[in-house]
Amino acid sequence: MDILAHGLWGGAAFGWKRKYFWAFLFGMLPDLLAFGPFFVYRLISGTLKFGKPEIAAIPAAVFTAYNFSHSLFTAAAILLLVRFVISKELFIAAWAYPLHILLDIPTHDKTFFPTPFLFPVSNFRIDGISWGNKYFMLSNYAALLAVYFIYFRYRARKKSEMK
Repeated sequence: MDILAHGLWGGAAFGWKRKYFWAFLFGMLPDLLAFGPFFVYRLISGTLKFGKPEIAAIPAAVFTAYNFSHSLFTAAAILLLVRFVISKELFIAAWAYPLHILLDIPTHDKTFFPTPFLFPVSNFRIDGISWGNKYFMLSNYAALLAVYFIYFRYRARKKSEMK
């Protein structure tokens, strides 16, 4: 799934009436950790191009970061860290991190960054549908529109009832 959709799903699932910004950010965090430094480097060096990059052009460090950032074991460690060290208030929002991984498992095929959700215990990965598939993208964003529409409509009704 694309990074924006991950943020939107994270915010929708764990951000209402709580910490929307943080849930949105935690929803994107696995991809930011894996691809963020590479993206910034490509941006600064002037080599950033839109579209799917060639696998050979991606440094090994990105694959290593992806393995760690997209592991449910890492997600568990982050949840524990947030809950017991950083902030109890952010704990619910932090659940958007493992949600990202769970959404990636069926939405990545084996040709481009299949999700290593059991890393480092197992190299097992699922050959899902590519999130870049136009039908999936349309369905995903239609579902997001529906979820946000329903939420904001519910909120507006509740606000008008209080008057």
